Amino acid sequence: MKKAMSNVDVAALVVEFRERLVGGFVGKAYQQSPEAVVITIQSAGRGKADLLLEAGRRVHLTKKPRKVSKMPPQFPTLLRKRISGGRIVEVNQHEFDRVIEIVVEKGGERYLLIAELFPKGNVVLLDGSGKIILPLRPMVFRGRSILAGEEYLYHEGQTDPRTLSKEDLRELLARSDSDLVRALVRGLNMGGVYGEEVCLRAGIDKGRPAASLDEEEVDAIHGALQEVFRLESPEPHLVYEDGDEDEGGLPTDVVPAPLLVYEGRERKGFESFSEALDEYFVEKEPGPRPKTALERRREMQEEAIEEFLAKEEEYARTGELIYERYGEIESVLNAISGALDKGFTYSEIWARIKTSGLPVAENILSIDYKGEVVLRLDGQEQELKLKLNAGLSVPQNAQRYYDRAKEMAKKEEGAKRALEQTIKLIEKKAAPKPKTRRTIKRRKPRWYERFRWFRSSDDFLVIGGRDASTNEEIYAKYLEKRDLALHTDAPGAPLTVIKTEGKDVPDTTLEEAARFAVSYSSVWKAGLFEGDCYLVKADQVTKTPESGEFLKKGAFVIRGERRYFRNVPVGTAVGIAGDMLIGGPSSAVVPEAKPVVEIEPGEYNSDDLAKRIYRIFAGKEEDRKFLKSVASTEQIVRFLPPGGSKVRG
Repeated sequence: MKKAMSNVDVAALVVEFRERLVGGFVGKAYQQSPEAVVITIQSAGRGKADLLLEAGRRVHLTKKPRKVSKMPPQFPTLLRKRISGGRIVEVNQHEFDRVIEIVVEKGGERYLLIAELFPKGNVVLLDGSGKIILPLRPMVFRGRSILAGEEYLYHEGQTDPRTLSKEDLRELLARSDSDLVRALVRGLNMGGVYGEEVCLRAGIDKGRPAASLDEEEVDAIHGALQEVFRLESPEPHLVYEDGDEDEGGLPTDVVPAPLLVYEGRERKGFESFSEALDEYFVEKEPGPRPKTALERRREMQEEAIEEFLAKEEEYARTGELIYERYGEIESVLNAISGALDKGFTYSEIWARIKTSGLPVAENILSIDYKGEVVLRLDGQEQELKLKLNAGLSVPQNAQRYYDRAKEMAKKEEGAKRALEQTIKLIEKKAAPKPKTRRTIKRRKPRWYERFRWFRSSDDFLVIGGRDASTNEEIYAKYLEKRDLALHTDAPGAPLTVIKTEGKDVPDTTLEEAARFAVSYSSVWKAGLFEGDCYLVKADQVTKTPESGEFLKKGAFVIRGERRYFRNVPVGTAVGIAGDMLIGGPSSAVVPEAKPVVEIEPGEYNSDDLAKRIYRIFAGKEEDRKFLKSVASTEQIVRFLPPGGSKVRG
């Protein structure tokens, strides 16, 4: 099933948009999700329409209900400010890639709204010079930064099969060491479906070695490429599998024109490709509530009880069967016992049985070196196989199975007792809790709460500066010789101090402090998801510069060896622990707080995200007076890193 639009889809949609959107005026913008925005477009003679742009997936007009938030996030707010009221003058596809460009003119300024539909794509607004005004999602890759103020860089250009010459096609196929369909898919930027379609239309086996095609066959492939990708006869439709919509079939693809690879499949046509895309890409419905750990435990215990019961019955029935076929089994065991008395080993007995040709030998399926025998008995309804020991009598073999049945019965009883305990725990958690009004006492703030701070999983206090002034204060008043300090090479980082109290600091605390130092640095503000920092002793931190140098406020000199922490992932959490708000690395906060929210770099500014976190807390904490006293939006903001953020997950 198609997950995102292809470059062929983009080409077809651009043709539609040039007719439908060019000349229209941009209205308001709304954010539907962290990856999608909707922009209203007013066109002369066509009325108002909603344009949906979802990063990495799709762009089309939509008739589905629009989500409206009371406080629009930063990206749609900026779109309203810059391009609302502007006129759409061009819609283009960049080099047959999965990139749509919408050119808007407003007040003499020219803007470019770009939607990238490839994996990890984005929606970006550029100014007339090609610089990024703002992305929907700030992102940094090796050699490419999607950040405000950066120059926008397109991906490396793709070969356009619509303009490819016969000579270039011949050369591409001749130097390929794969089959034809793979050579087309890899060399000409097309999906597997379109690679097969070109082979079908050319009448050439897709599995042929690409380099083996003669001149006439290369011409046929070239002609098929023009036929498939020119889209001269658009007929947008959904393609179904296992029957049409009325028969319960599901759409597996949406295409702008008929394809031979889907010949014979049920299809549903639309007047425009945009309408077909709007129906195909259905928003995911919320899935079923995930099972709790107790519910999963209950299922496993119930399955175990059923398995123990089945085994108990099987072993008991086998013991009974041995007595029912006493005579047959005894004769086989006696025969093996007689051979043992003559000095043969079990391996020699088995070798002789296999070649003896005796009727009884046909029923002995195997004997191992320990005397374990697998015996076949003819049953009334089906063949029976018994595992016996040649060194035991018939009653002793039967007793072995009865003992196993008793063992299964004991396990079954133990599992039932455990299940009863699990059910009690589930019922206890499900029972409604009485509403109690908390007594709110004004808590005296601790000295360290004016800084950034958290308590590690090992209960070490870690503090960091909020700015140059508090960095200076920590250095002057609270950095003791026995403490450890962390900092990043990147500017704009807090002076992070682990208050050791003379104790050895475990690696868990060091790792949490490193994440803390990186998360509250300019690494987060840049939209990066990891960074480096280093650890030093307190006496390595000084305010004394080298001769001729000057240190600005909040800056320090580090002397001596440094222990580096590389590629430290960023991420923080905020939650309510008892009667106070806490924040810091998730590993230190999540076990101590409830409710708790985890945060990662994203598109929301601190004020907007704090309001969202407060709403999440409000959904889990009924006592609003208590909530406002310990976790107001102002208090939440103090725990948020600099720059854009979003709730994780």
